[in-house]
Amino acid sequence: MSENDSQNIDLQTEGKATFHRGSALSIFKSDRAEDLIALVCALLIAFGVYVLVG
Repeated sequence: MSENDSQNIDLQTEGKATFHRGSALSIFKSDRAEDLIALVCALLIAFGVYVLVG
C-alpha cells in the first residue's frame, strides 16, 4: 500500500462531497481523547437527569 492509498482509507462520499470520516473536522488530537470527552459528557448529562428527575 502506498502512502497516498493509506490517506484514503476512511474517505466517505456524500453527494458531490468527499471527506474523511471526521478526522479532518475533529478538534481532538486522537480518537481516544474524543471518546473519553464524549463519555464524560454523557455521564454528566445522565447524572444531571438523575438529580433533577429523581
